Amino acid sequence: GDFSLPPHAAGLAGAAAAEPVPDRYGFYTGAPSTPLPDSSAAAGGGGGKRRHDALRIIRRREKKWLAMFNNWDRVVAKEFPRLRERCRKGIPDSVRARAWYYLCGACFMQRDQPDLYQRCLAKQPNEKVLDEIDKDLSRQFPHHELFVQDQGHGQQALRRLLQAYSGCHPEVGYCQAMAPLAGALLLHMPELDAFYTMVSLFDTYMRDYFRPGLEAVQVDGQILYGLLKRMYPDVYRHLVKYKVEPLHFMVDWFMCLYVRNLPWPTLLRVWDVYFCEGVKIIFRVAIALLNGILGSSQQRRHLKSFEDTLDCLRNLPASVTEASSLLPTALLLELSAKDFEQEHTKQLKKFNQRKQGRHQMQEAAAAV
Repeated sequence: GDFSLPPHAAGLAGAAAAEPVPDRYGFYTGAPSTPLPDSSAAAGGGGGKRRHDALRIIRRREKKWLAMFNNWDRVVAKEFPRLRERCRKGIPDSVRARAWYYLCGACFMQRDQPDLYQRCLAKQPNEKVLDEIDKDLSRQFPHHELFVQDQGHGQQALRRLLQAYSGCHPEVGYCQAMAPLAGALLLHMPELDAFYTMVSLFDTYMRDYFRPGLEAVQVDGQILYGLLKRMYPDVYRHLVKYKVEPLHFMVDWFMCLYVRNLPWPTLLRVWDVYFCEGVKIIFRVAIALLNGILGSSQQRRHLKSFEDTLDCLRNLPASVTEASSLLPTALLLELSAKDFEQEHTKQLKKFNQRKQGRHQMQEAAAAV
């Protein structure tokens, strides 16, 4: 499938042409720019005084983050609960790029291997990979000011990032899902920082996700259904009834980290938590979305087929994707680290047993 065009960019070309003013995130939506981040706007409300109070809250939060950057080792080692709480509240826009860069450990990677990007750029991937990368460049955020120009600065930087990673990881090569992730990082940080953050993202947070066969993604799909079956059995039964498999919809969710599925303000809030807490938030959001769409009997009655259900999962209704409701719902789910670990062990064992069974059948067929 095409992992590239984010849904918030769809159908906006005419509006952008009529009113070529980007919003505060840099997207040409044709709508007035939102002056304050969602979390701050909620704190402030309306009016001059309230706006002033909201800005004061933003500045206070920014100062707290700057203080943490100056004592990062101590904060991570001794104040992680406070760090996690601040990530869950939403990282201020002005420090988000630096926060992601620190949270994922890219700062340490760059410190220890300052020439890594240049070394990777020198290792060109094969022509097939280069062609695949070039085909995907124009699909990434085409309505964002960084990427709106064909072969412009943004596309050239994205090409270099993807070529550098693929050249240094020939066993992985290139996967379409890499492009929107690398592009999203470039929307927030300089190319060099984006490279180190991307490497940390691909090699640590998403380890084995891009390897041929997508085995890690398949296992995570079964983990998702296993958790869903225990928490929301009615939702699980509906999906099973209409033969909706995890890979029918969650590949896009998990491999692109919701870049193509959530409104941009919501996506940023999810990523704030993801860089701090890891993949658990991706599962939590998935379960919250599934329950938000299929949680009531009335909702399920309106989705009476495989096609209806899958269409709704691939085109998420706005009612379930607002950051103000989705994030609290996802974070309040009663799922412990032990729950995730137990389900991972269980599903990985099942997957390996099925894989071994297939190999044995193939060997037996070849021997006949």
